[in-house]
Amino acid sequence: MPYAKKLSHGRRKIAPPTRALRQQANIVLAMVLLPVVVVLPLVLGCSKEEMNQALESAKSKTKAMTASAVEAVEEKLPESGEITLNLKPDPVTISNVDIELISIGDGRPNVVQITTYDPQSPSRSYPALLLHGITNTSTTSTLAGEKVRCDVYYQESETSPVAMTKPGEAITIEFQQYSPTDNALTATLGMIALRGSDDSVIQIEGGDLLAVIREETK
Repeated sequence: MPYAKKLSHGRRKIAPPTRALRQQANIVLAMVLLPVVVVLPLVLGCSKEEMNQALESAKSKTKAMTASAVEAVEEKLPESGEITLNLKPDPVTISNVDIELISIGDGRPNVVQITTYDPQSPSRSYPALLLHGITNTSTTSTLAGEKVRCDVYYQESETSPVAMTKPGEAITIEFQQYSPTDNALTATLGMIALRGSDDSVIQIEGGDLLAVIREETK
């Protein structure tokens, strides 16, 4: 697979879900600790055994409330993204789909890049997919309603040949909706025939895309 483009200058990253989860969980924890503080004045007139029982009860309730709050936060995290390629004879679904818009500057068109793997990671999961094309759109979210022609690179496994679009050909991606809640875009894919490095042919009969906007690169 070709290396996807990553630029470090002027990058604006969106906080990873795990960090956001920790931040919200800390707020929740501070809130749910209040019952313990409230219990203390109420048990001062009790025996030591009764006080310990009251404190243990408050701790148990605090843990339960924290777990429930964290689960609620997790449910609101962005989707991991997913793409389905209608291959012949069987469709293939790949998860962890990200999309970013790379600003070239100097009046040149921007680059749309869609990946199913982390270009900076030495390891890679398969199947692996890379799509990239050019657009005059200035932000990723405003791709909704746009059609972008993209080059395609697809590798089924670590040992399989890399299949790609033929020179002068490109797949059409029609972006549909942007979800500010999930920070994601949906799209449909057109039809294209890919040529493998071993001269094999992979036919894509369309597909569906849900891509998470991870960052904007400038």
